[in-house]
Amino acid sequence: MDFIGYRSDALGMAVDLVNALRDEPRPAVPELVAEHRYLVDQPWGAEHDQVLWDWAARLRDVFAATDMSTLAELINALLADAVVTPHLSSHDGQPWHLHYSRPHADTTERVKATTAFAMATLVSTHGMDRHGECSAEGCGRVYADTSRNARRRYCSAACANRSAVAAHRARRRGTLERDQLAQ
Repeated sequence: MDFIGYRSDALGMAVDLVNALRDEPRPAVPELVAEHRYLVDQPWGAEHDQVLWDWAARLRDVFAATDMSTLAELINALLADAVVTPHLSSHDGQPWHLHYSRPHADTTERVKATTAFAMATLVSTHGMDRHGECSAEGCGRVYADTSRNARRRYCSAACANRSAVAAHRARRRGTLERDQLAQ
């Protein structure tokens, strides 16, 4: 989703970076970055991977925050470290569009600036209820909800369905046990 008017999916990148921390083996960072329409226009090395894995750990803290003061403090720290310096750009045959990092910033700097800005925009627009950790037992992945109804509580449809089935089975077991006790 183009949440902040940027040509990349910054909010989706934040979610996928955090969720990739749990994956073994971890996905290749340049491919993950490219999936979200960031231009990888530099030689990529392990030091670039580490910058974004460290950033993902900080983003994880944002998704886990349970009070607004802590959340604001974490996002403000991200914004301060991301060096958000907006400017208009036209490159590679694209129309003029907004960039959130300085001209000639490398890919890691662009990812940091846009993901920090996307999280700040989500929280300043919608508060704390539009992102978090998946409600499915044992999952631990994160989500960001930009839907109209703001009812998302799971990282995926699979987790939502698994939770619904487990809840249904638990209710059914409870009904069966009550029926057996009543006899």
